[in-house]
Amino acid sequence: MIDLTYGIDMAVASLKSSKLRSGLTALGIIIGIAAVIATLTLGGSFSDYFNSEMDASGSNYIAVGATKADLLHEQQIDVIRNSKGVVDVSPLISASADVEFMGETKTIEIYGVTEDYQNVTSVTIEEGSFINDKDTFMAVIGHDTAVDEFKNEIGTGSRITLTVKNENNEDVTRTFTIKGVMETPASLVTIGSYKTIYVPISVLQEMTGQDFYSSVYATAESMEALDETEEEIKLNLMRNLGISQREYDNRSAVPLYFINQADLIREINTMTTTIQYFLLAIGSISLIVGSVGIMNIMFVTVTERTKEIGTLKALGYTSKDVLTLFLVESVIISGAGGFIGALIGLIISYFGASLLGMPSSFPLSMLLLGLVISMIIGIIAGVYPARRAAKMNPVDALRTV
Repeated sequence: MIDLTYGIDMAVASLKSSKLRSGLTALGIIIGIAAVIATLTLGGSFSDYFNSEMDASGSNYIAVGATKADLLHEQQIDVIRNSKGVVDVSPLISASADVEFMGETKTIEIYGVTEDYQNVTSVTIEEGSFINDKDTFMAVIGHDTAVDEFKNEIGTGSRITLTVKNENNEDVTRTFTIKGVMETPASLVTIGSYKTIYVPISVLQEMTGQDFYSSVYATAESMEALDETEEEIKLNLMRNLGISQREYDNRSAVPLYFINQADLIREINTMTTTIQYFLLAIGSISLIVGSVGIMNIMFVTVTERTKEIGTLKALGYTSKDVLTLFLVESVIISGAGGFIGALIGLIISYFGASLLGMPSSFPLSMLLLGLVISMIIGIIAGVYPARRAAKMNPVDALRTV
């Protein structure tokens, strides 16, 4: 059998003699592998980043919302608070307010919350402190609202005037002192809004005349207990509100909705996986095109080198030797294309992750994966043309003009 090193030398010499054709043959593999590796790496980076950010938030939250007004009252808050597995509870109401600061007025959504809201939603304060249940006309403002919404920057100690409509559609105006400024997180993985103003819930209720809550945030003991705790809250609220299981099964009849952190993670991971599969399918098409290109070029090569094949067989090369020579050539083309494609794919994912503000990685395993995939493609695409070359009759091959 022919020495493998000698076979590689012959294959390299043959490829060098037709550089342009070899490069164009490898191009399909390069594009396909680059697309596959970039998709896998970037998708994996996003998934890891998202999950780490969710873990870092540490809130293990469950959001309970009402699809109709006057449904969630203090009684329902107590039901949620006393449900098994619940650690903290914070009700919330919202209102659109005209916010006036130093002669400038903006319309901003404001929220009435309790002091537990900071723990439930993992709010980070960059200046001052969060409101507590003893505060009256104190407010906490989001960084983006404090810096971007008004010509003059709002800071701790600043006084703002809020005007809201009450139940009689009358204007109610109160002046608040800014107690704290919330930090705008670097991650999109947050609950609550950082472009708003928070005030004590009792004060906003007094201003609006609203005695019910818009939604309730609760935290479970752990991420593992989220689904079980949500189910417990759900059953207790259904019992409290007189909602039967049949009504609950008919979702349109239930005026409540539930969202928990685990649901969000699952939805994002599902979305990420779907996008990855879609992009992988596109990359796979490029790989198929590339493999067909290699097969076609190898057929052309076999036809062009018919006399050379006849000469080799006349000199004593066996059919297995000829098969090896052409297979090695096919594998070298696809392997080189795969390595270059994997390198390009990793570079694309590196810059893509940097652009999105995510930690980027450069795993060598992906280079190896690209190389292995491309070499397998090279073997599959090259085996038929190589067998055709190996089966040639040396006499017929030498007679070819």
